[in-house]
Amino acid sequence: MTDLLGDPNAVRGAGAFALLHHHAQDPRAGWSLGVFGGIAEFMRDAGEPARIAAAPERIEVATARGALRVIAHPGLVALPYEMPSRHAERRVPAIALCLPAAQAARAGRRAIAEIGPDLAAIREEDRGAVLFDLGIGLDAVEACVRTRDPVLIAALRKAEGRQMFDPDGPIGAILAASPHRVFVSALGRIEVFQPIPPADGRSPDGPHTHVLPRLLAHGRTHAASVPIPDGLVPGLSLHPPRAGTPGRA
Repeated sequence: MTDLLGDPNAVRGAGAFALLHHHAQDPRAGWSLGVFGGIAEFMRDAGEPARIAAAPERIEVATARGALRVIAHPGLVALPYEMPSRHAERRVPAIALCLPAAQAARAGRRAIAEIGPDLAAIREEDRGAVLFDLGIGLDAVEACVRTRDPVLIAALRKAEGRQMFDPDGPIGAILAASPHRVFVSALGRIEVFQPIPPADGRSPDGPHTHVLPRLLAHGRTHAASVPIPDGLVPGLSLHPPRAGTPGRA
C-alpha cells in the first residue's frame, strides 16, 4: 500500500479506505484531525496495548492514552503529499483525507454548546460523559471536550453561547479539569485522554492536542502550504512512516 505515497494521483473511495485500513494496523503511522490552529493527534507505541476493531465501514484503534476512528465515505479522496519544509529531514510523507465541501460539513457552531452524552465515544466506558462543542467556528470540524466533572460541566453550561477564549470564559476551568478532548469530522474522530500540559510545559508523547487562538483567528481549514485543491476539505490526515522507519520505542 505504501507505494501509493509516490503516486501523484489521488486515491478515491474504497481504494482510499483500504489504504487507511492498512496503516491503522501500523503503530508507526500517525494521525491528525483538526483545522489550522486547532488539532488533535493520535499515535501509539509499537509495544503499547491497543484495541483494534475493523469493519467494512469503520476502523477503530484505542489505547489508554487516546483513540482513533476512521469512517468509510464514498466521497473520500486521499491526497498524498510531502510536508513542506526548508529542512530535508522534515519533509515527511503525509496524506490529506478529504471530502467535497458539502459532504464535509458539520454543525459549524460559533460558540460553546452542550451536545449531551457522547453516545458515539469510541470506548464504551466514555459514553455517559457529557460532550461540549468549543465552537471553533469552522464547518468541517467540531473541537469538543468530554467530561463527568460536575464543576467543569457547570462552568461550560454557564459559558454556553460565548467564546472559549473570552476574558471571563471557561478556558481556566478546562485547563484545571483537563478533560478528554474529542475532535470530530465527517471522516472520523480522534479522542485524547492524556492531561493538558501547563502553559509553560510541553505536549506529552503520544496523543495530544493543540489549540492556538491566534492561528484559529485566520479561519482556515488547513495551512496554506498544504496542497489541497479548491472544493475539497480535509477531514483527517495520515502521517505514514518513511520506508525503513522502526516502530516507536
